[in-house]
Amino acid sequence: MDNTELNSERELLAQVAAGDEAAFRTVVRFYHPRVFSHALAFTKSYPEAEEITQDIFLKVWQQRDKLPAIESFRNFLYISGRNQIISSMRKQVMQTGQTTEDPLEENLLPDQQYQYKEMYHLILKAIEQLPPQQKAVFTLSRLEHLSHEQIAEKLNISKHAVNWHIVQALGNLRNYLANYPEVLILLITIAPMY
Repeated sequence: MDNTELNSERELLAQVAAGDEAAFRTVVRFYHPRVFSHALAFTKSYPEAEEITQDIFLKVWQQRDKLPAIESFRNFLYISGRNQIISSMRKQVMQTGQTTEDPLEENLLPDQQYQYKEMYHLILKAIEQLPPQQKAVFTLSRLEHLSHEQIAEKLNISKHAVNWHIVQALGNLRNYLANYPEVLILLITIAPMY
């Protein structure tokens, strides 16, 4: 995103923060497909993905006064989406009495679980091939779910460097996994949706 787009997004979010419903509808129209596809990748259910997506945007509206302080709205949506998906899957687990360390895997059929494990193993193998700093940053971000600020502090680097390493790591992983399109789809579920 260039500076012009970033400024436009900030202006739009400032309008939403001020209660402008038209600006909010613009934000929803732009981000809805991305948020929905991310939720669908995890839930495998259109109605559930739509409910999660609506909940995410409802929270954005309810907490709109905080929008001007958010440095990256895309990251904010990603984290909100991830948390909403995890919350939804925990509810399912509690309702069905199932316990699992990986709610996504539990929602799959046995043959799909095996395929999921194989694909996830390929991603971990690809991560091992990354240069050390990219590997450290990507692992902290995508597997340990730390924020850019937390990673920067932990590794004693700037937030800009964290972002750069993540972009480079994703590019390297996509190249490494180019012959495995189904694995690239799983990579998207652990990478940012934007």
